[in-house]
Amino acid sequence: MNRRTDHQLRQSISNLEKLLLSSQGADTILSRCLQELGHLLKAEFGYVYEVQPMEGGDVHWDLAGYGSLDTNFELEPAITTARTIPHALLFQFRSGRFIASDDGLPEGHPMLSGDHPIDNVLCIPLADVRNLYGVVYLCNLPENPENLVTERLRPFVTAACCLLRMSWSQTLKQKCPEPVAKSSEVSMEKLFNSLFNGVVLVDGHGKVIRCNRAASEILQLPRDQVSGRSVEEFFDYSVVSLVNGTGLLKASAKSKAALSVIRGVTVRSANGSKKLADLRVFPCGVFGSDCRGIVIDDISEQMRSASEFHEAQQRLRALTTLAPVGILQLNRAWECTYANDTWCDFVGMTSDEVMGVGWVNAIHHLDCDRFLDCVRKEAAGHGRYTGDIRFQTPLGDVRWASVSACMLYDETGGIDGLLMTQSDITDYLRKEQRLREIAEHDQLTGLTNRASFHARLTSALEESERYGPVALMFIDLDNFKHINDTLGHDAGDELLIQVAQRLRDQIRKVDTISRVGGDEFTVILTHLSNQTAVKMVAEKLLKALAEPFALGEKNVYVTCSIGIAVVEEMTDRKQFLKHADIALYKAKESGRNQYRFYTSELNRDAHMMMNLRQSVKASVEDDFSIVFQPWFSARSGGIIGIEALTRWNTEVGNDVSPSVFIKQIEESGLIIDFSRWLFGEVFRQSQQWRVQLEHGLKISINLSERQFLNDELTDEIIRLAHKYNLDPSWFVLEVKEKALLADPERAARALDNLNRQGFSIHLDDFGTGYSALMHLQNMPICCIKIDQSCVKDLMALESKRRIMRAVLSLAESLELGIIAEGVEDKDTSEWLLEHGCVLQQGFLFSPPVEPVEISGILDELPVQEPD
Repeated sequence: MNRRTDHQLRQSISNLEKLLLSSQGADTILSRCLQELGHLLKAEFGYVYEVQPMEGGDVHWDLAGYGSLDTNFELEPAITTARTIPHALLFQFRSGRFIASDDGLPEGHPMLSGDHPIDNVLCIPLADVRNLYGVVYLCNLPENPENLVTERLRPFVTAACCLLRMSWSQTLKQKCPEPVAKSSEVSMEKLFNSLFNGVVLVDGHGKVIRCNRAASEILQLPRDQVSGRSVEEFFDYSVVSLVNGTGLLKASAKSKAALSVIRGVTVRSANGSKKLADLRVFPCGVFGSDCRGIVIDDISEQMRSASEFHEAQQRLRALTTLAPVGILQLNRAWECTYANDTWCDFVGMTSDEVMGVGWVNAIHHLDCDRFLDCVRKEAAGHGRYTGDIRFQTPLGDVRWASVSACMLYDETGGIDGLLMTQSDITDYLRKEQRLREIAEHDQLTGLTNRASFHARLTSALEESERYGPVALMFIDLDNFKHINDTLGHDAGDELLIQVAQRLRDQIRKVDTISRVGGDEFTVILTHLSNQTAVKMVAEKLLKALAEPFALGEKNVYVTCSIGIAVVEEMTDRKQFLKHADIALYKAKESGRNQYRFYTSELNRDAHMMMNLRQSVKASVEDDFSIVFQPWFSARSGGIIGIEALTRWNTEVGNDVSPSVFIKQIEESGLIIDFSRWLFGEVFRQSQQWRVQLEHGLKISINLSERQFLNDELTDEIIRLAHKYNLDPSWFVLEVKEKALLADPERAARALDNLNRQGFSIHLDDFGTGYSALMHLQNMPICCIKIDQSCVKDLMALESKRRIMRAVLSLAESLELGIIAEGVEDKDTSEWLLEHGCVLQQGFLFSPPVEPVEISGILDELPVQEPD
């Protein structure tokens, strides 16, 4: 039970109290108790026991009958013999406590015979401080009986006990002496005065015989002064005459059993005030056959409330007409009963078109079902709803509105309808959408920007397990800076706009293209079936960007490099970005205008590069060391010179060859710092071999291609030589062919400066694929060093021997010295010596060794000038 059933409970008590003036027996009272309680609590069925007045030590009860909701709880008689109430139950019944169970009938309680399954039960003892009169059982209630607030049923039980006590008094009056009968009359008087409604008993002449306390308060007279007066003093007979034509009492006398009801009768009080009341006239029979009872139901407060409500409703309608928001009122059937002008103007419909269910036609068809479901759930569950929906006018205009709704309740607490308001937010949403586009998109190209790219990538990764693999492409334009420098930034911006459009043309709508930097773009591919699809997209992009771009009157050709990472299930976003970045770096390193997929090998290279940077920047003296490999005269066996070689002494560097990590150092831009350490370390070590250097020993050091880009190279090397007090003529600088071709003019200037200071210049790795012969005449080169790849398998391949004879002949004609590196066997050494290559280096003579071992070799072998 809850407060919403209080009105029904009051009506049930009123219906029960009507039996007071009809002198009904206990069976009728019990039947009415079962009927009223069954309807009030909506029980499926119930039964009631009548307790007999106690005679002796035991208390007996009889099954008075049972009824069901389907039969309106009309009591069906049950034939049963009286039996004794168990003492355990009798104690509970006399205490007046209700007994509730949600698991069938509790043990010890009587059950109806026949097929009456019981899911739950509420047992209501009809007992007061004096006696136990009956017990009502209500079965299969829709609500858990244990959750009912049963204390609110106490007034009903009290009224029932009063009726049953009076019935018992009349029964005992015939058996008991006069004092007991008088006691019964006293109890009846108390019951009469405890009724909620006013009751007036009149005789056949319309004179008041008796009234209760409630009637005395309505008429504003003491009860003893009301008795003997004519009812014409209190009731407006003109109203009654309009109803029955002959008068109130005569009309009621025609039908002694029927109950006459006259609504809206004016009742005059003794002080002159007037009240409205509903009158119920019924035959009483207490003071003779002509005795009638008039029940006065004061409805003045109800009428006043109704009037105030009507006035408030009129004011509300006036205010809603002026309100700047749309207002719509629905009844409990979801039919529109009122809509103000603002609502009608917003949806483009008239008031008549909105009425009934017409208001639903204004909701956009894409939002209609969702909106109605949400309102039903939220408003019915929480009493309120707030949301944004679209409305569409009959002309097709679509507008957005913020809608709020709240439930309306009637006086019983039941849902009576819905009040809804709407505010136009169309312009606000348009501005918000524009701001969102500005915040999420690149202003130059219209593509999504960096922030939006990261958000969409996160979302794509989260959905990868459901929708399949995700591919990420990093796209970087090749030599874009050159276009900006030569054609200007305006041309560069126009090029980026055209590039963005070509990317759009090649990508599906479900995929995402972003501009994350100056000439850096990204593509997120989702819903992929296999990696082949990613390759096809990459090839389409390369082909699309290979077509010329029209920038003003010029056609410009641009290529791009693409790094690709693919993931089949969610991974860390930062790691995913790193993979694509590594793949892009590999694509650029491989010559640009191509794409590369991320692999574990690329990751290993990236890990190596990270460690390499750390070694060069932070701990070059600890992580790197220098070893030396001598080169000899194959004719005399004397030592001619030694070459300084670098070793990377870390866990990662032990597995990486010098040619690989030196190349990485060059490309990372760390070669200047590294070379400064290298020359300083070689010069420091050379101080220990000063005597041998003075006797002609040469120490060779490799120069990187990137070192030629440093205009301070010459000064830096000379400064270090002077710092250690060493003669530059003792040193040989080895230069690779590739270094000479990168920028021949700058290379020639640098080498000339170094040669003038006394350094000898050797051409290293000769024969590895670069043709620098045309530049040799401009370079101060005195010797070429044949790469070990040309020496390897020399005796096994005649073709290599023919090439080697040509190289040796070329060097002789150019008057250049020759050193062959990678000599590992005696036959190769003898063949080279036979064909004029005296200076040789390789494992046949000595592997690279530590400086201490070089000192030992120098002590054992003579230092010899080159032949």
